Amino acid sequence: MACSPLPHLRFFPWTSPKKPLYPVFTNSLFPESKKLSLYVSRSPTCVSTSDEEAKNKTASTLRELCQSYVPDHLLRRAEELGYVVPTEAQRQALPVLFSGCDCVLHAQTGSGKTLAYLLLIFSVVNAQRSAVQALIVLPTRELGMQVAKVARMLAARSSELESGQNSCTVMALLDGGTLRRHKSWLKVEPPAIVIATLGSLCQMLDKQILKLDAMRVLVIDEVDFLFNSSKEVSYLRRLLTTYSSIHNRQTIFASASIPQHRRFLYDCIQQKWTKANVSHVHINPVEPMPSCLHHRFLSEKSKKSGDSPPTTLLVEFLRTSHRECPEIVMLEEEMNFNKRAASIIEVKQAGGYLLVATDIAARGVDLPETTHIYNFNLPKDAISYLHRAGRTGRKPFSDSKCYVTSILTSEERFVLQRFENELFFQCEELFI
Repeated sequence: MACSPLPHLRFFPWTSPKKPLYPVFTNSLFPESKKLSLYVSRSPTCVSTSDEEAKNKTASTLRELCQSYVPDHLLRRAEELGYVVPTEAQRQALPVLFSGCDCVLHAQTGSGKTLAYLLLIFSVVNAQRSAVQALIVLPTRELGMQVAKVARMLAARSSELESGQNSCTVMALLDGGTLRRHKSWLKVEPPAIVIATLGSLCQMLDKQILKLDAMRVLVIDEVDFLFNSSKEVSYLRRLLTTYSSIHNRQTIFASASIPQHRRFLYDCIQQKWTKANVSHVHINPVEPMPSCLHHRFLSEKSKKSGDSPPTTLLVEFLRTSHRECPEIVMLEEEMNFNKRAASIIEVKQAGGYLLVATDIAARGVDLPETTHIYNFNLPKDAISYLHRAGRTGRKPFSDSKCYVTSILTSEERFVLQRFENELFFQCEELFI
């Protein structure tokens, strides 16, 4: 069953006030979460592979899944961009989303969740109406830039549009943006779709620049991360309960990891974040990570547990070790927004490189040609390991072998074994 619970990986405060790319992760920056007691909840609607398989397997193309919902010119555009065969996540999620149900979309990184909720949005927004009709909220600027890019490519003006018809407008309201420019845009002609980080969004809402009274779809992407960030949780609650109403919108929560998802579903209903008939679409619950990933570890006696070297020493080590890939790019949360954006652009344009990233900065970053992940320090928990590993093995390269290699001391081996048990994978030891 797709509704079978994952192991309780950690407690989350749902209710608290061209060449290969080799990313290397430094120590985790995730904040600690408060522990909560569990209680039994009644289960909302669940969608399992067995329940929907017969119905959805008959749709061999994305067009067949979306034919009566998404405008034809948008489907043609999707096909031009290479979106022809639906992923398993799209097969199972799209019928639920098109039915109008609120939904918790719980699937592997790289499984196609973003395209699924974007197709829903394009099925309901009216490009002729000058109002914000869809809002996508995400944790980082980098993820926002990626989602905005896909949305704009799908919404690009088509020759099939009749004269006088508008194409859907997309605003990226991300950290570091120019507030004055966005303010003028929103006043003159509000976009149909807004993609925003939570901090920037709340600035606009507090100043009463952005109005959500016409919003029909609300998407919270990487929902577990947003709820686990203490400084943003209050903003998220206000968005879900104060700035908009569940009765006037369809709500979608998306993530690859939703620990204690039964508890989260219960809270969605009790806190009125979703309607009572919210559906939980859980893809591949037994295999949280793509099967093409191969996990390895290497014991390093000279590496002290928990004592990572300064960034400068790490970069120098990588530069010396990978002379064939001289381009080493940094992606850290503490870098200013322009530098972070420049790093992503450089990574995408370079011929061969290493990307050194921290957990928060890399969360959700989509670099599909990534083939190797190196954990210089073990992540603090299984969820962080899941999201690090999810930077590789992504569509459309998921049939290729990809590798996740952890460098650890003998004392850290038991931690990696715990991750293996919780995430259902096996790790091979490398000997050099």
